[in-house]
Amino acid sequence: MVDLHYEGLWAYVAALTAGATEGEDIVHEAFLLAFDRLAAGQEFEGDAGKWLRGAARNLVYAWWRRRRRMPQDVADRLKLVADEADDALTAAARAEVKAALEHCLGKLPAADRQLVAKRYEEGLRITRIAEQARCNVATLRVRLFRIRQALRRCVDAVLAKGGAT
Repeated sequence: MVDLHYEGLWAYVAALTAGATEGEDIVHEAFLLAFDRLAAGQEFEGDAGKWLRGAARNLVYAWWRRRRRMPQDVADRLKLVADEADDALTAAARAEVKAALEHCLGKLPAADRQLVAKRYEEGLRITRIAEQARCNVATLRVRLFRIRQALRRCVDAVLAKGGAT
């Protein structure tokens, strides 16, 4: 199921989240919900891809509400103006976030930095990176998920302290 629907679901979520780094986490959560459903003995009515897109859409809405910490109706309206929210960041704020991310990337072990570069700078698919590293695709996805979590925590901490030193 993952091999069949992953790329399409990733593209769908990336469009809904404007390419936010949490998009891949949302895709993984949608697959976990599907696996839980199958483990409980429940079948998909019709196309599993359609069910996955619906689950991902609901997870994106929940993500927006958490991100904005607003009631559901307000968050749903804000979803419609997501592109404007990105433009609202000033150049100085973007530079501060970029500096914090670069600082945090520098703290990663070399192997983790290489994975991040292959996935996000070179744009390689996870399946291709797994082939190159001769490892399981699921293992690599988990590893990237953990790297993104560590980077998010680091960037948040750096920004809370007032910037990278």
